[in-house]
Amino acid sequence: MAVVTAIAVLSPYLLPIIQNRNLWAAISLIAILLFTSGQMFNHIRKVPYVAGDGKGGISYFAGGFQNQFGMETQIVAAIYAVLSFATIALALKVPRMEDVKGQQLAVLIWATVLFATYSFLLSVFKTKNGGYPFYLPPF
Repeated sequence: MAVVTAIAVLSPYLLPIIQNRNLWAAISLIAILLFTSGQMFNHIRKVPYVAGDGKGGISYFAGGFQNQFGMETQIVAAIYAVLSFATIALALKVPRMEDVKGQQLAVLIWATVLFATYSFLLSVFKTKNGGYPFYLPPF
């Protein structure tokens, strides 16, 4: 009886939160970014967070495709998040700007963010696969 009463009383407050499209989009995007970056691989294989590079430093990226570190997953997820946010901003927010000069500036800024972040992603991929022939200039 108490559960039914609690649901009846709290439903006007919880229903808008549960039905919020932006909340579900954010939760979905976070889950997708985590799982495509390798979080489940880390969880299943119990990989180390980072490792030494043999020269007294820290290695954040493991070479090869069968190995990875926990920190690597978080870095790749952050790269994917920046790429996703920049794409969403470029596609949804910039066209709604009323100021033409501001819109042009926003396009240049977000395009630069996309280019630089994708360049960094390619450099990470090149670290994983040393024979990868492609790169973009900043990294």
